[in-house]
Amino acid sequence: MPAPTNQTTARLASRSLSPRFSCLAFVAALVLLLISVCETQNASGQQYAVVPVNGNAIDPYATAAYNSGSQGGGFLAGFPSQQFPSNLFVTEVAAQDRFWLRTDYIRWWADGMETPALATTSPNGTAQSDAGVLGLANTQTLYGGEINDESTNGIRFRGGFFVTPTSAFGIEGEYFRIGSNESGFSRNGGTQILARPFYRTDTDIETSQLINYPGVVDGSLSIGASSKLNSYLVNGRVALCPTCGGNCVACRNTDRVDWLIGYRHIELDEALTFSETLDSQLTAAPGTIVLNEAFRTSNEFDGLQLGVVYQANLKRIWLESLLRVAVGTNKQTVSINGNTTITESGVTDNYTGGLYAQRDNSGTFSRDEFTMVPEVGFTLGVHLTSCLDATVGYSLLYLPNVVRPGDQIDRDVDPDLLAPPGVVTSPSRPEFRFIQNDYVAHGLSFGGQLRF
Repeated sequence: MPAPTNQTTARLASRSLSPRFSCLAFVAALVLLLISVCETQNASGQQYAVVPVNGNAIDPYATAAYNSGSQGGGFLAGFPSQQFPSNLFVTEVAAQDRFWLRTDYIRWWADGMETPALATTSPNGTAQSDAGVLGLANTQTLYGGEINDESTNGIRFRGGFFVTPTSAFGIEGEYFRIGSNESGFSRNGGTQILARPFYRTDTDIETSQLINYPGVVDGSLSIGASSKLNSYLVNGRVALCPTCGGNCVACRNTDRVDWLIGYRHIELDEALTFSETLDSQLTAAPGTIVLNEAFRTSNEFDGLQLGVVYQANLKRIWLESLLRVAVGTNKQTVSINGNTTITESGVTDNYTGGLYAQRDNSGTFSRDEFTMVPEVGFTLGVHLTSCLDATVGYSLLYLPNVVRPGDQIDRDVDPDLLAPPGVVTSPSRPEFRFIQNDYVAHGLSFGGQLRF
């Protein structure tokens, strides 16, 4: 059965793991080193307050035998007890919250997927040779350009534990996931002209594959686009100012600044799929054509993360600002495939390839790219109870050097490759090339934090 096109042709217009484990080993060594440093600081007496008495500093260890209302032992023997108020000496670390768990509902916006024009139409009565052809004044794009740019829902979990009693060193983790952001286009039959445009390489002209054209072909077209983003990380958290973490009786600094060092993983998975069914309306060439093709991309980032967190604490509210930068490799993977089924006179034949997915650009392709991923965030918290806070925040994540499905589509098509394939006399197109872009996701969060 001749494939319904607007030309004379009678054929259808058709994870490396070693970087991750290296980062994990490096982070583990750094965490052990930081624990050793923090314990050395605590052993040197930084978690205790040295209390001045009459201008002289008294070793807090010497107060162990002191008891209010009686004379102390050791160097305190012989002094009247009233000279030493019971609250004068500070010998213990204040009991403070060492665990925290924060859960957020997030509403994020992300960069849309850029694609060429994927579905076109023309006014009824347009000549078959001009129907749906890009560049003509009466051709209208029905789907394509920037797609999948709507906001989407997600969830984020953060939690941690301060290893040292003074909260000078802690370990924290985070996981977030943005739900699948999906959009698409679907048309089934009718009288409207419907086409998929492409550039014909043998004659160097714009043309199109007709999906629906009165009296020639009655068909349906479905295009789907999806995008999913998720990330997890593990950090060591070291108090920079004050070095005790602001969590001891002697410290009067309620604000704190922490260094972050750890491991981060980010994954961005996207897909662009096409499905069409064509029923010939030509009496001389009856038959049915079913075509499916897909462009899928995956970006898996693994790297070392460094950052800083500043938290300003007031009586009932607190404000946290966050800056993190992850450095590592992004494994880019592109998968392209297609197939076409033609049924004529009860006989069905299957062919590899679709329209944009052909011989030389089909398959799975991977490579690693060095990448730096920055993130900024702000969170405002309100103390509801002694252990529960309400939070609202904003985050922005920048992921450069990613591959996305729409960028991998090559509109240059050699019609000799279309099913059923013929003899290829011109340069074989479409071809595959890694084309990378940038990805930005940002948005609001609403949630709560539990401290205990």
